[in-house]
Amino acid sequence: MSDRVPSRWDDAKAPQDPVDLLVYASNLLGSDPRITNYGGGNTSSKVAMADPLTGESVEVLWVKASGGDLGSAKRGNFASLYLDKVLAIEGHFAREGKHEDEAVPLYAQATYNLNPAAPSIDTPLHAYVPFAAVVRDSRVGP
Repeated sequence: MSDRVPSRWDDAKAPQDPVDLLVYASNLLGSDPRITNYGGGNTSSKVAMADPLTGESVEVLWVKASGGDLGSAKRGNFASLYLDKVLAIEGHFAREGKHEDEAVPLYAQATYNLNPAAPSIDTPLHAYVPFAAVVRDSRVGP
């Protein structure tokens, strides 16, 4: 018997929009208890988007918001943050020797396009990992 989880990815169903693609991938991961438990895990994607005020291209970190479940998450369950501002907040706190959870209230200052979703406590992990997409599972059990 194989311990491998079969892929349920379907190119025909995968959206072209990068944020919708993150939601699609998150739903697949969260719907299988062999990968993550209910309410656990977190996903993110770094996406180049137009700044709503300037029209300039900016890097936006889309990360699953606090609470909720990957398997049933919708686009509204993802926080969107200016990546450079998140990195600046975290850099400031690191230089000051403070704990990262003290930075959480400042994430509102980094919100992209007035998105009301509350960023995950794992936001720094997703910001610092040097990849376009990050998945952190929270599987419990064997």
